[in-house]
Amino acid sequence: MYRCNVSCHETISNNWTPTAIECYTLGCNCAKCNLYKIYFTDSIYKCRMKYAVIELVRKLGAPKFGEDNK
Repeated sequence: MYRCNVSCHETISNNWTPTAIECYTLGCNCAKCNLYKIYFTDSIYKCRMKYAVIELVRKLGAPKFGEDNK
């Protein structure tokens, strides 16, 4: 269970997931994202994947395409 005031970098995965890679390749542009259209278009919630991608780039660098991303 997560603490209520935990910051993004404390909860983020330590490796690139397929969803994070897709977000990265789209330039974190939600208008192009199918998951955003499905889950967030008519929602009061906002997608926070952009923040996860920024943190992954900061911690791990850009994803390596065509290789194991672990």
